[in-house]
Amino acid sequence: MKLSDTREMEWFVTTLKEQFALSVQSSDIGYEAMELGIDEVAPSFVPTELFEETPASLIYETMIVEDPQENLWVGAVSYYPHSSDWCLQVITKNDEVVLRKVLSLIE
Repeated sequence: MKLSDTREMEWFVTTLKEQFALSVQSSDIGYEAMELGIDEVAPSFVPTELFEETPASLIYETMIVEDPQENLWVGAVSYYPHSSDWCLQVITKNDEVVLRKVLSLIE
């Protein structure tokens, strides 16, 4: 499977286009996956006030791209450990949150 075929990459490319009128190619996007403790990430990526029970750690699939105006866009999809269901979607532009959505495990 190519990176461009992942649902995370598809979500990031589609959301940038539909919500922010920014067309990017998946080949231009940097990608990293990691598990981080809640105390290791910026509050924008762990809106603890939005979780009924804050997890000790989350797995992050992070995508980064720079647009032609040199704005840095970061997209992150988070999972609870031992689950393949997304629990959080975040996009930042130049370190400012422009989209954040907590997802129910039921969705």
